[in-house]
Amino acid sequence: MLPPYKAIFRGPAAQFFYGIIALTSVSFVCFQLKADNATVAFIYLVVIVLLSLMGSYFASAVLILLAVAGLNYFFTPPIFSFNIDLPQDIALLIVFPLVSFIVTGLVRRAEQAKRELRLAIDTLPALAWSALPDGSVDFINQRWKEIGLSLADLRGSEWINVLHPDERLRVADRWRTAVESVTPYENVEHIRTADGEYRRFLSRAQPVCDELGKIIKWYGADIDIEDQKRAEDALRESEQRFRDYTESGSDWYWETGPDHRFITVAGEPSTIGRIPRYPIGLARWDFALDLEEEPEKWRRYVADLDAHKPFRNFRYRVKRTDGSEGYISVSGKPVFDPQGRFLGYRGVSSDLTDAVRAAQLEEALQEAKVVGDNIAHDLRTPLTRVRIHLERGRERASTLEEFRAVADQAIAGLDQSMTTITALLRITEIEQSRRREGFSEIQLAPLIREVGDLYDPIADNKSVTLRVEALDEATVRGDRDLLFEAIANLVDNAVKFTPEGGGVEVALLCREGEAVIRVRDSGPGISERERDVVTRRFYRSDKTRNTKGLGLGLSMVAAIIKLHDFSLRISTGPCCTIEIVCPHVN
Repeated sequence: MLPPYKAIFRGPAAQFFYGIIALTSVSFVCFQLKADNATVAFIYLVVIVLLSLMGSYFASAVLILLAVAGLNYFFTPPIFSFNIDLPQDIALLIVFPLVSFIVTGLVRRAEQAKRELRLAIDTLPALAWSALPDGSVDFINQRWKEIGLSLADLRGSEWINVLHPDERLRVADRWRTAVESVTPYENVEHIRTADGEYRRFLSRAQPVCDELGKIIKWYGADIDIEDQKRAEDALRESEQRFRDYTESGSDWYWETGPDHRFITVAGEPSTIGRIPRYPIGLARWDFALDLEEEPEKWRRYVADLDAHKPFRNFRYRVKRTDGSEGYISVSGKPVFDPQGRFLGYRGVSSDLTDAVRAAQLEEALQEAKVVGDNIAHDLRTPLTRVRIHLERGRERASTLEEFRAVADQAIAGLDQSMTTITALLRITEIEQSRRREGFSEIQLAPLIREVGDLYDPIADNKSVTLRVEALDEATVRGDRDLLFEAIANLVDNAVKFTPEGGGVEVALLCREGEAVIRVRDSGPGISERERDVVTRRFYRSDKTRNTKGLGLGLSMVAAIIKLHDFSLRISTGPCCTIEIVCPHVN
């Protein structure tokens, strides 16, 4: 065997050597025949193209230069001269390399594909082979080494010798029948391996015929039945191991089709944290509870699915079997067939309800601390004021009227404190969902008109125009008093923060499957950074510090909306718009 560096140069050296001989012979014959330039150039090009089939760019380039030089020296007048005819030489230098390099590139790519195909065939677990029309083997992959015979030993009819003696005649007859009838060959055979033992193989072969039905070649493979059985046993064991994991693990496995609808769910999610079983035939968003609350999150998720991207830890809310809300985290990856067609997704899901509730509890405790601090801060001022008034009254009041004035001031301060405490207790009551038992079907239009009638005089006294449009019929399920309170709070804020001469609009809009209660004013509005905090308790923006209030109105509205499973939308910028989105009963 040649050293590696010699093997690399052997092909180009052979191409160069044969090229010199061919170009010299062509030049001599053409010179003697006094052929013209076009004929010689064409013959040179044919020679270079044929030699390019040997696949060396370097040798092709050298032969091109020699051909151009020979054509210019021997056949371009004045002959025996290297006078350059610029247009002609440029054309030759373009055409010769272009054609030669294209052919060389195609040859190299074909050789590379052939090598890759051979490597792929050699890695097959079966004994792959091909045979000539008479049945003599002309190709075998590397696994034939396991039977202790070389390719030379297997040529002709020598392959019959590796069969068990009791089967040779039967196998030969069956092979002869397949050849004569031009039909596929299939048989179970005992083949001797290199260790001298006979093992069972399933032998299959398919003939390839020309247009006239004559066999050109046979392609076949012999599969070790014992290896196949062991592989099947290993596969079954792997499947059982996977099944045991899915049935005992805290996560569960799922598959979806190309339309993202569930086709398989492994495991028992109904017994894990009381998460309901995934409905086969439905998509994930068909039973999610936060689809309307977080539309952008779901839009990005669906876009990733349509783009066939993998995803990790996508979270959403569902309804548990006990009626409470649960949280699920899912991860998945796309699946494609060998032709690259998208088949769907495979992945796992986890129940995050306990972890989310623990985080919510931690957040609630932190919020309770903040609320407690806010309550202490907000109650300290009126209580301190009451105490000061009482002390001054005790020291300075000398008449009954003066004592009554001091008492009235103290009562006003205590009423403000009681109002704050009552509002906080009411928010807590609403958030604990104690009012769900009283839900009933409610007509929104009369409710909104009633709120408008209540605040019309208040708006008129402030020179604010209040317009109510609630002509559409919409029915929702909920607590009428709480919904009245929520709408009244929004209208109260709108009238309160709208300057004189401004306007407030209250409208009921009916869309497909939902009703929208919209309250819009021409006041200063809410900034982008405040949109997520205006519903917090006691929050008051810099624009409203001097306006009378406790900072609990929008907190009350948010608690009522959450109790009803509605959604609250708050726009930013001047002229604030707040919408309550309610699904129809039907």
